[in-house]
Amino acid sequence: MIKFFQHPHLLVIVLLLGLRTTCEQSIGTKDGIRCLEKEREALLRFKDELIDDYGQLSSWGNQKDKEECCKWSGVLCDNLTNHIIQLDLHGASAPLGGNISVWLLEIQHLKYLDLSLNSFNHRRIPQFIGSLGKLQYLDLSDSWFSGEIPHHLGNLSELQFLGLSAYAGMLTSTNLDWLSRLHSLRYLRLSSVNLTMATNWLQTINKLIQLEVLYLSDCHLPTVLPPSPSTFNASNSLYKLDLFGNDLSSSCVFPWLFNFSSGLSYIELGSNKLQGPIPDDIGNLLSLSYLSLSQNQLEGEIPMALGNRSSLSYLDLTNNQLTGTVPDLVLSFSLKNLYLDHNMFNGTVTQSIGSLYKLECLGLHSNHFDDIITESHFFNLSQLRILDLSYNPGISFDFSLGWNPPFQLTEVLLRGCKVGPHFPTWLRTQTRLYELDISNAGILDTFPDWLWELSSNLDDLNVSHNNFHGVLHDFSSKFSTNFRTIDLSFNHFSGSLPILPPNASLLDLSSNKFAGPITNLCNETNSSWSYLDLSNNLLSGQLPDCFANLSNLRFLKLAHNNFSGNIHSLNIRFSLHLQNNSFTGEIPTSLRNCTSLAFIDLSRNKLTGKIPTWMGNTFTSLVFLSLRSNEFFGSIPSNLCHLSHLQVLDFSLNKISGAIPKCLNNLTAMIEVDNESYVSSFSSGLQSYESASVIWKSNEREYINTLRLMRLIDLSSNNLVGDIPAEITSLVTLVGLNLSRNNLSGILPASIEQLRSLDFLDLSRNNFSGGIPAGVSQLDQLGVLDLSYNNLSGKIPQNIHLQTLGASAFEGNPDLCGLPLNKTCPGDEIAQDPKIIGNASGMKDPKEEEDKLISDGFYISMVVGFVFGFWGVCGTLVFNNLWRIAFFKLWNSSMDWLYVKIAISKIRLKEAFHKFMNSLRSRFFVSENVPKQEK
Repeated sequence: MIKFFQHPHLLVIVLLLGLRTTCEQSIGTKDGIRCLEKEREALLRFKDELIDDYGQLSSWGNQKDKEECCKWSGVLCDNLTNHIIQLDLHGASAPLGGNISVWLLEIQHLKYLDLSLNSFNHRRIPQFIGSLGKLQYLDLSDSWFSGEIPHHLGNLSELQFLGLSAYAGMLTSTNLDWLSRLHSLRYLRLSSVNLTMATNWLQTINKLIQLEVLYLSDCHLPTVLPPSPSTFNASNSLYKLDLFGNDLSSSCVFPWLFNFSSGLSYIELGSNKLQGPIPDDIGNLLSLSYLSLSQNQLEGEIPMALGNRSSLSYLDLTNNQLTGTVPDLVLSFSLKNLYLDHNMFNGTVTQSIGSLYKLECLGLHSNHFDDIITESHFFNLSQLRILDLSYNPGISFDFSLGWNPPFQLTEVLLRGCKVGPHFPTWLRTQTRLYELDISNAGILDTFPDWLWELSSNLDDLNVSHNNFHGVLHDFSSKFSTNFRTIDLSFNHFSGSLPILPPNASLLDLSSNKFAGPITNLCNETNSSWSYLDLSNNLLSGQLPDCFANLSNLRFLKLAHNNFSGNIHSLNIRFSLHLQNNSFTGEIPTSLRNCTSLAFIDLSRNKLTGKIPTWMGNTFTSLVFLSLRSNEFFGSIPSNLCHLSHLQVLDFSLNKISGAIPKCLNNLTAMIEVDNESYVSSFSSGLQSYESASVIWKSNEREYINTLRLMRLIDLSSNNLVGDIPAEITSLVTLVGLNLSRNNLSGILPASIEQLRSLDFLDLSRNNFSGGIPAGVSQLDQLGVLDLSYNNLSGKIPQNIHLQTLGASAFEGNPDLCGLPLNKTCPGDEIAQDPKIIGNASGMKDPKEEEDKLISDGFYISMVVGFVFGFWGVCGTLVFNNLWRIAFFKLWNSSMDWLYVKIAISKIRLKEAFHKFMNSLRSRFFVSENVPKQEK
């Protein structure tokens, strides 16, 4: 106070400011309302152009109880001036749409604007936002803006936070010079903005000397050379850097990176094109706590300089080509997370790993470690929570029966390790487990009953692909209410099906020896099931009615059992597998309610009746439909042509009659080259489960990962009549077509060459007539062709590819000729032997001409020439070593060409040889009945 009196002019200024504030408050305050009228009106005009489907702005209005705009949702006013200084309208749970109005400019004191996570329908970012000169915080991230980022944003000189991340490159910026004017910027997020043309990105970032956090992930950044150290002027405050997914090279990133200050603590460089060794200079980043170099092409050993970084808590080197050993490195770390998977380590996991007493997560999965894990490895790891050694087939375990670990794990992931042959008893001490995966671990044992009561938190259990045996008892009440998955598949469990947990979402008991009925599945609390697989067992009896009550069931697989009777009501949302059972009756009409089904396999049963016409109108998402090997009759409904997503259609081995529908060209999934298949899209968190058995080239094959590529129509072994509709040649992505063993007739489609993707074509054992279209020779992807046992005629198109398919592809067609059949065509005979037969036309007898041309002197000269020529060449080769080597090199290189010529003209050579031998025999050998003077 004394200082104010010593400087009266300061006191005057303070009094004037206080008076101004009081005046502003009095102007803005009316009946206790702080909101300034002008700004309230601007906000309401701003709201009018927005689309608020979720009521985020329901508190905004002109009503008397809503006049206080400072209390509106997302609005914040200054306590002194009452000006609106903050609009937080991010749409995480209630996205806005519409248009961003220019009325926003009336909020002249706005410092904070958040419109992120909304849906502005590919609109451009308004240029006028660059005129909100007092903005310090601007976030427009992930709001479906598109187009070029306006350079006017560079006018926001007070901006400290800028978020413009986009969806899949919808936003672009060809030049980042506008960024360099934001001298106060501390936080910059441009993730997924397309910066392909922004060749100045590195120079621009170097000018942001206050920058602390930088996100440029998935920006398609161009690789540029970093500035020289003498011109480097980057931020000394940067502590977080994310350049994930940009295909940057080591020469671009590392030299630039190491010029930053020692304050850099977070580095994300995954999914780039970093090559060569990890530089030792990375150890100079003294504050480094997070380092991810995953999914690159780094090689060599991990630099020991990293071991000096005691602050490092997260290290991810997955999917590289690193070599060497790990233990000496990790000895120095106080890691919380260590991920070294998908590399090529060949070292051992030694006891030194036990020195990491702060380690919380040990993840060494998908490597080539070769070691025996003992208790001493974990001696000091009392903080360990996650143990992941999966996919290391060289790792085995040697623990004593009474070992009591010093830790309490929440996740144990030992998939593909050598855990067996006995079940690991030390797991009995782990009472906090919620995920246990010891699948494919070489366990040969009975299943311990104590595991069901191991932990009330256990919600993921996978012991598949082992050799467990014995009977499973009731475990319906052994799991927590959050239980998600249980996978006991590919073992040797036997006996009746246990009473199953009612609250599971995924249950896989396939490929065991369970027998008997499944009536105990019916439980009112089973409605949470999403995936149920009981396939490849010995289960029998009829299906219970309770499947109609499973409202969340997406995937049901009961294939390869002994079920019988009619198929009762079902309520399946995505995929139904009932193949290879003994079901009878017709397709249940209850399936009409399963409108979202994409996968139906009812093959290899005893189903009968006509194919329902409603299937084509109901299953609009259907991708796979197999009714193979049943007793269906009647014609193929034309409504099936409405299944535009259909990729596999198999009606083979039935009694279907009638003609092939001409509307098959409406199956657009077999036409569109770039069609995005979702035949194997079902996933429940563990893996993709969709698979199918398809008859392919006369063999039954199981397709899993490649099923999405399959395009197949199989109508074989039915009673179909008529011709092949020309419309079928529109299915240009069709890979397999089997119409064999029917009563089809007519000629083959002339435009068959349009089916350029065909790998398998079987039209055998029908009544097709006419010639083979020349277009067949253009199907260069064809691996199997069978046109046998028809009434085809004429010459087989001359194509080397067709001739390699073998004669069996054309046999049984009496009027076919030409290679690869051993039957020449009439025109080919004339071309092969151009002699004129007979002399009825007055021409000279060719026999006489031959006798005059080939005289005794001709043959004597030929023999003498042969002797001298043979020994002239062979003698030289015998006595001259260099000539002999050169000759045989020439011989070897010429033989391939000669074999081809012989194969093409073998008939002609054979006739010439016989003719020559007959002539020699007639001239030099005398028969017993030839007179002596004729000799």
